[in-house]
Amino acid sequence: MSETTQTSEATLAAATTQDALPDARLSLLGTLLGPDMSHALMRIGKSTVARVTVGDVIDGATVAAIGEGVVMLARAGRTERLSLPTI
Repeated sequence: MSETTQTSEATLAAATTQDALPDARLSLLGTLLGPDMSHALMRIGKSTVARVTVGDVIDGATVAAIGEGVVMLARAGRTERLSLPTI
């Protein structure tokens, strides 16, 4: 059974880096690398989070590769690189 507790405003403020993610339509939140398949957590807009693997389509781009802290996307004949933000 899970429990819910209240988190104080001071704790929330200390645990959160404001505006750490770029103000972009698509942001990389994290990568999970495995021997058989790798996944990436992507934020679309301000509130939607999706887990993707190579070959998935997200926001009109195809996930071409997933590496440690990086995702390569193919969109309209060009390659885009998304990296984890540096804090």
